[in-house]
Amino acid sequence: MAILVFGGTFDPVHNGHLAIARQARVATGAEAVWFVPAALAPLRDPPWATPEERFELLQAACGAPAEEGLAVLDTAVRRGGVSYTADVMDALRAQFPEFELTVLLGADAARTIMRWHRAEDLLSTERFVIANRTGPPSLDPAEVSRLGYPAARTTLLSVDSPDISASDVRDRRARGESLDGLVPVVVAALIAAKGMYRQNRDDA
Repeated sequence: MAILVFGGTFDPVHNGHLAIARQARVATGAEAVWFVPAALAPLRDPPWATPEERFELLQAACGAPAEEGLAVLDTAVRRGGVSYTADVMDALRAQFPEFELTVLLGADAARTIMRWHRAEDLLSTERFVIANRTGPPSLDPAEVSRLGYPAARTTLLSVDSPDISASDVRDRRARGESLDGLVPVVVAALIAAKGMYRQNRDDA
């Protein structure tokens, strides 16, 4: 059973993330996409929301009961500390040896691969699906090869996703503006109920 593993900070999850997950699942024929929120991301500033809050927002985004083909795992949240993709994939394989796991990531994240913990291990063993989404410059096969991704285990996709970033969502929330079109309605409601993202980082 093929599974796409979609890691990230998701601070917060937004409609762009969901578009990537849904379209990548259909394009690859995967059984499901597993969102795995990081406790702490190694190459980003500390997240605004706690791991538990971000996990809860993802659960809301994927629905209750969960939308078919989408699931949220607390593997990295439970481990705590800095969440490295290589370690998370090791943990998932130990827990789910019957599944064929593939790393799903956006082009912007894919470009940073050589800064990742155990990058050589990842490139020598993992399968990858890299999504060129609306907004950031696209990766082409030549750049994918230069970055070290193995052609036989790497799929490059183009997805039609809203040009949204998590910082856009946080900034609009801090200004008291509507999040319509940026996040699912249930996620916006949960953010409001919890009083999340009321300040910009620069103002904190």
